[in-house]
Amino acid sequence: MDERDERCTYPGGIAAVLEEMDARRDPLAFAEGEALPPSDVALAPLKAARVPAPDQDPERRAPIASPNRRKFLALREELQGHSELACLHGLLVAHLRKAAQPPHTAALFVRLWTEEADHLLEELDLRWQVSALTTFGEHGATEAQRTVGEALSVLCGMMKLYETERRYSGFGASKSFRLKRRSRASLPLDMDPFSLDAGGLDMNMLGRLWRMAEGDRVIRPLAHNVLDRLMHDPRTVFRRLRRMRVRKARRAARAARTQDAAHSTG
Repeated sequence: MDERDERCTYPGGIAAVLEEMDARRDPLAFAEGEALPPSDVALAPLKAARVPAPDQDPERRAPIASPNRRKFLALREELQGHSELACLHGLLVAHLRKAAQPPHTAALFVRLWTEEADHLLEELDLRWQVSALTTFGEHGATEAQRTVGEALSVLCGMMKLYETERRYSGFGASKSFRLKRRSRASLPLDMDPFSLDAGGLDMNMLGRLWRMAEGDRVIRPLAHNVLDRLMHDPRTVFRRLRRMRVRKARRAARAARTQDAAHSTG
């Protein structure tokens, strides 16, 4: 084993990471007679129909004979009360997360967002919307869809990691840190720290993602909705840094006023 691999966060290095990642991507096999709807399936009836409660769902009468069927029923339980179109969307996402799926799966997924974005944004919570962005990142029909989907997927994934770790600090997600407790330890990859005084990394990231999505009418509603919700959520690093920046500016202004007053009386 390479010495660098032995020091790696993940034993076995990138080879082990890729092996575990691929192990989670076994296709959802179908039983005989099962299939995804065709790419030209009528969407209006699926929009109008609602997923019933499990004890009233006729789909549960058939036995569970495949991973596809098991996932389908789990989604119906999770999405009861939502439209059948939202449930179909969830099933398409589940198949597209795997290493293989029926050839028309990606085209049907993109068609749903092309024709029914408003309905899907109403029916799907933010967790499902982020899952849709991740799916666009791998299976989008255009370069813009794949780029925007992948970029927002990475952003949301990193947020999930560091916000989970932050919970162990004892601070709530909407509570910013005190300015006086800053550590002087270096950042990973020899990065310079973000400047509270004049740094623009946060706005540059969000602004670039917004503009990247503007050029594609299919992913634009989804990407813009997630970014807008992100910018209005008080529990993000963006909001916490904004509060810290405001506090630091106020402190600097008070210090300047105090210094001016001292000069004037001196």
